[in-house]
Amino acid sequence: MSMPSDGRRYQGAFGNGRTAVTTPVDVRLTSHGLEIRAEGERQARLWPYAELQSSVPLLVDDKDVLLSRAPGGLETLFVADATFPRALLARTPALSPARRRWQGVRPGLALVAAVAVIAGGIWALDVSPPQTVARMMPQQVRETLGRNVVTSLAGQYRACDGAAGRAALDRLTQRLSTAAAANAVPVQVMLLDWGLINAFAAPGGQIILTRGLVQQAGSADEVAAVLAHEMGHAIELHPETGLVRVIGLTAAAQLILAGSSGTLSNIGVILTQLRYTRIAEREADTHALRLLKGAGISPKGFGDFFERLEGRRPAAQQGKGITDYEVIRTHPLTAERLAMIRAQPAYPATPALSPEDWRALREACGAPRPPAPAPAAPSGDATASPTPAPTPGKQSPQAEQDIAEATRTLANNPKDVAALQKRAGAYARRSQHDLALLDYAKAIELKPDDAALHYGRGLALQNLRRHEDAISAYDEVLRLAPAHANARNGRGNVNRTLRRWDAALQDFEELIRTRPDYIHARYNRAMVLREADRLQEALGAFSETMARDKDYTAALTGRGLTHEKMGAREAAIADFRAALAMPAKYNNGAWAHRVARERLKALGAK
Repeated sequence: MSMPSDGRRYQGAFGNGRTAVTTPVDVRLTSHGLEIRAEGERQARLWPYAELQSSVPLLVDDKDVLLSRAPGGLETLFVADATFPRALLARTPALSPARRRWQGVRPGLALVAAVAVIAGGIWALDVSPPQTVARMMPQQVRETLGRNVVTSLAGQYRACDGAAGRAALDRLTQRLSTAAAANAVPVQVMLLDWGLINAFAAPGGQIILTRGLVQQAGSADEVAAVLAHEMGHAIELHPETGLVRVIGLTAAAQLILAGSSGTLSNIGVILTQLRYTRIAEREADTHALRLLKGAGISPKGFGDFFERLEGRRPAAQQGKGITDYEVIRTHPLTAERLAMIRAQPAYPATPALSPEDWRALREACGAPRPPAPAPAAPSGDATASPTPAPTPGKQSPQAEQDIAEATRTLANNPKDVAALQKRAGAYARRSQHDLALLDYAKAIELKPDDAALHYGRGLALQNLRRHEDAISAYDEVLRLAPAHANARNGRGNVNRTLRRWDAALQDFEELIRTRPDYIHARYNRAMVLREADRLQEALGAFSETMARDKDYTAALTGRGLTHEKMGAREAAIADFRAALAMPAKYNNGAWAHRVARERLKALGAK
């Protein structure tokens, strides 16, 4: 007879097995199976108890549970609640040690007794059991565990073996390993042809980077920072410690005594699902900063990488989910980590890789795929140019031709600034801003007083969300050419993104004063006022923008949003309808139409 539901809901994290992103879910034990429901989903998933599987036996006193569903086992469910294992085992005794046998291990009585002695001694000494057991593992066991992970993943994703890229990665690894000094551990880094933006450390100093991470990174310094962080995990034996925490002390002790990893049938799945504690992440961050300093690589890329991750996170997931509550969050908050990184004192540094090595590393898995578009700014940014913006990732025949011509020119004369600028502009039109940045940087070395080159670099940095660097680039443009309207507008928009309202308003107001015909400065000033909750001033600024250009679509949508924020529903509806009745003018026109439609629907208007 099946047990009825106890009505209790547990918080969990659901993984679809195709990406590293997990979705917060509610989990309920019903009479037929686990009911799993994400926020906003109308239909819950039901995992029958008979189909539940766990890579390790489940104990009643476990602190968390990692489950998958047979057959296949791609989807996973992680529940970090100490009361959940006992409740689950009452319904699924097949997951308990009494009903499951470890494959490949037939320990005798002596082994069992030895395990008990190890476990009891560790607890009696009041030390951290998982970390202590991890340190007791023979290096051969660690390396075998790590190879199992690499082998299981390499079977799904090929290793990127471009000779030049491999050499570049080896040089970067050696540079960081040398900086590890007394804490050095043997490290082997593999780059997999995997589009996921990810990196993780496996036992035995095995580290995996993915093509997605390398090709979407804004600079070699960002990749160096991620690699240094994973090396920090390896130094502290965090992968091994996390594994012990998941599989249990007794099973880990058996690994030590048996000298084999054959006890684990799905070690790769377990390790890729590990969630490090906040203390472990801080330790890895601390090691990363030490390694970067020792290697003479700026820590700025570390902060840039976290900002990039924050920008890529879907808006629907920001501020939600079990991992966002500080009480149970396993990773330090991004803002906390950024503050620590940004607080590091400056020191002499050089780029992690030369431009040639960086390009080779990015192409180690083949030609870089067009990067995913950055999330559309909900505030409807207006750029300097009134022409439509190119579609991110869209192939432009003219851009392809310009790249080919410039590359041929540079093959004969690597110092041709015009060719570098031409190719950088073509890369930017294809939204390959990281490649554009490389060419702009080289061109600036050859012609440091060219304001146009610094402006192109600023745009590339802005598109890569390297905000502080973008401001510095725009500052240099304005030093060289104080009347450069596009640079002042760009700096204003970056300050607006950083919510530095006063600095943004200063830029836009100065631009309006010196270039009264620059319509985008008026619109952007209005947007800053709205976002700063200076709503009455924002209404006037939007109306002023439309007085100068009655077809400025985004100004109408912006005014509608302001009216809605003030509670003036009918006025907001009128503005949204008016915006939809006119063409999508300028590069923010599509945004204006989309938002106007969404708001009319939300307000119940047609």
